[in-house]
Amino acid sequence: MFGVKIPRDAEEALKFDKENGNTKWQDAMNLEVRSLFDYNTFKDIGKGTPTPEGYQLIRVHIIFAVKHDGRHKARAVAGGHLTQTPLESVYSGVVSIRGLRLVIFLAELNGYEPYGAGVGNAYIEALTFEKVCFVADAGFGDLEGHTLITYKALYGLKSSGKRLAEKLADTMRDLGFEISKADN
Repeated sequence: MFGVKIPRDAEEALKFDKENGNTKWQDAMNLEVRSLFDYNTFKDIGKGTPTPEGYQLIRVHIIFAVKHDGRHKARAVAGGHLTQTPLESVYSGVVSIRGLRLVIFLAELNGYEPYGAGVGNAYIEALTFEKVCFVADAGFGDLEGHTLITYKALYGLKSSGKRLAEKLADTMRDLGFEISKADN
C-alpha cells in the first residue's frame, strides 16, 4: 500500500518494525489501543478470566493500513460475524447523492460555504447493545491474554453503524437541528 508492506497481524507488524529499524507499526497499535481505553471502550476483567455469563466471546484483531500521506494506521476490528444476529434492525442509512446535491444547492443559493468533516474514532463515540467480550492479543501490549468486555460500538459489530447514526442524530437534535422533511 503506497509502497509499504502491510502486516497481517500484530506479531508480523512488530517483525516489520524490527526489519525496518523503526517503531511505526508499534506506534500505530499503541495509538489505537490508547484511544480505545481513553474512550472507556472496554473493561478489563483480568487475565485468563472465563467468558462472563450472558456474553459472547468474539475475536478482536488489529488491521493495518498506510494513509496517502505515509502515516501508519492500526484499527481494532471486532469479529461481528461471530455474534448472534440482533432481533432489532441494524440498518443505518447513508446520505443519498440527491440529498448531498440539495445541501450544496441550498448553500450556494444562500451564500454559504459548505464544509465536510470527519469524526475521529467515530464508532467508539456510541455505546453497543451487543454483549460481547474478547481475549486481547499481542496488539494490546501488556493486556495480551486479558479478557475485555466491550461497551462501545467497534468496527465489525453488527449494530455499530446504527448505534453511531443514532448518536449523531441525537447530538444534532441537541444542537437544535431538525430532520429535513424533504430528505430525512
